[in-house]
Amino acid sequence: MTLEMKYAAIDTEAVTEEGFISGYASRFNLKDQGGDIVAPGAYTKSLEARGMPAMLWQHDPAQPIGYWTSAVEDEIGLKLEGQIITDFPEGKRAYTLAKRGAMKGLSIGYITKKSERKGSARLLTELDLWEVSMVTFPMQREASIDAVKAEDFENQLLAAKSGDFTPLKRAVEGALRDAGFPAWMAKAQAARAPEALTDGQRDAAGSAEIAKLLRDSFDF
Repeated sequence: MTLEMKYAAIDTEAVTEEGFISGYASRFNLKDQGGDIVAPGAYTKSLEARGMPAMLWQHDPAQPIGYWTSAVEDEIGLKLEGQIITDFPEGKRAYTLAKRGAMKGLSIGYITKKSERKGSARLLTELDLWEVSMVTFPMQREASIDAVKAEDFENQLLAAKSGDFTPLKRAVEGALRDAGFPAWMAKAQAARAPEALTDGQRDAAGSAEIAKLLRDSFDF
């Protein structure tokens, strides 16, 4: 089974001085760019069996930055409440960036357990929720939620590995523009994507290693 990711914007006003954070990490009945719709109740079994998901920094299991205290499905979606621990550097960094607006979203790591077709969309009826990370920005095309599948990014990296950087440049440019960067700056930064890889790395590195290089280069 593949670990997938869904992204949602967070409001910096939802981050208090004490490091408390709240917001919707997933919204029901909205078709995302990946063609998925999350059905109400999709997280119920996972929350009952697994309990609270981990709170991570940039999907790194070695960097927990706090803990989620509540995960409730309501008529809107999955609402999370949690506490960022600011007593150590990683948590302090996450809190400071979120409070100042540099952290633009939450990213949910999950495995699809059950789904069905609904017209042209995939209706997700049961999801196994593993973790919810704070990420630099969610690469979102819509104000409320976006889905950037792991396989979509994988395809961009595979194309880059073979020498075709066009999909990756477009993704980076779109992400930066969605994050509020001027069009000229987003285009200029996207043009730097090939510089993240040396010729040897393009030939030898796996897609996971390439992803790390790109994230390091662009602070993803």
